[in-house]
Amino acid sequence: MAELNDDCSYRPLLPLFLDMSQRLVVIFGGGKVAERKALLFSDYGPVQVVSQSFTPKLLASKDRWELTECDLRVDFKRYLQGAFIAIPATSNSQLNRSIEEEAIRLGVLVNRVEGRGEVVVPSIIRKGQISIAISTEVPGLTRHLRLRLEEELTEDYQGMARLLGRLRPELKELIPGQEDRARAIRSILEDKEVWRLLGHSYEKAYMRARSHACQDERDSLDAGDSPHRLHRRD
Repeated sequence: MAELNDDCSYRPLLPLFLDMSQRLVVIFGGGKVAERKALLFSDYGPVQVVSQSFTPKLLASKDRWELTECDLRVDFKRYLQGAFIAIPATSNSQLNRSIEEEAIRLGVLVNRVEGRGEVVVPSIIRKGQISIAISTEVPGLTRHLRLRLEEELTEDYQGMARLLGRLRPELKELIPGQEDRARAIRSILEDKEVWRLLGHSYEKAYMRARSHACQDERDSLDAGDSPHRLHRRD
């Protein structure tokens, strides 16, 4: 949090999840750093790597990104056209600064490889439908938090994310009011029996969760009877 940082020049960053499927990332440089960035960003959207030479891995996986051979010391400006994020990742710090300055002038976001820029790539945890991004000013702390959170994110959390994703459209039909739907979801999350069932049977956990929207089904489940009007899907 910003108020806990002793550095008066600290600028808090806004964490966002972006749809990058139609947004171009241009990486300048073809070394190991560029390779690492290409591997990351190509999972989310189009990537172009511009350099005079490329690592073997960049060349071997060129179906994942566009490789453009160019002497960046002579011309790099035209490759910023249409870019959403630019990543200056050459071995020449002065060239990186020149690329960054031109990108900023054109309104292109910059992800630095030396120091913090406008775009900071967090440490990412992805498990099923759950995504968590972690960023601190200290890489060691970021890694520590990621490892701790990975331990906490058991299969039950992934099952709950799947269950609620499946249940949301039904809740919209069964419960018209948004506040009432939010209350139903909270009651599902607070239901220890739903969590217990997730460890044994996803379908039974779903039935129990759905009962929070249908009182008659909840009464049947609590009585040990088969619930009515239940849509079995998997």
